[in-house]
Amino acid sequence: MNHSSKLRSLLLLLAITLCMPLFAQDNKQKEPFDWNPVMDAIIQIESRGIETARNGQYVGVLQIAPMLVRECNDILKSRGDSRRFTLNDRLSREKSKEMFVTVMSKYNPENNIDKACRIWKMGIGYTIKGSQKFVNRVRSVMKQQAQQKAKSKE
Repeated sequence: MNHSSKLRSLLLLLAITLCMPLFAQDNKQKEPFDWNPVMDAIIQIESRGIETARNGQYVGVLQIAPMLVRECNDILKSRGDSRRFTLNDRLSREKSKEMFVTVMSKYNPENNIDKACRIWKMGIGYTIKGSQKFVNRVRSVMKQQAQQKAKSKE
């Protein structure tokens, strides 16, 4: 091996070594997205936080329909997860939030807040026009709740 070949090999090795942390970073598990501010705002809008709230087929703090419970169970089943939700789980704030996160993990993996609002309001076939008022309301309530939280820390 001549001097230039050794130098090229050394530079290649150095480049690979320097890039390894970048590739490793992509493979690291990301922190789970915190949906709580979004869910808390939707809860305020949908039920004012009343766990037993009912409006036709929609039940609980997040006003969940039976079809959404089935969809969550289908998502869990497709992932090999043995957990299942029941219709009564809609009356639990914690279980309702788990269902929200389950739906978002499949249909909104990019964790887009506006998209989450649109999906929650209209389903995966949402329209921008049909869901924009809801998005605006959720954003407004989130802002109010963040301000109240900041004031309470003062």
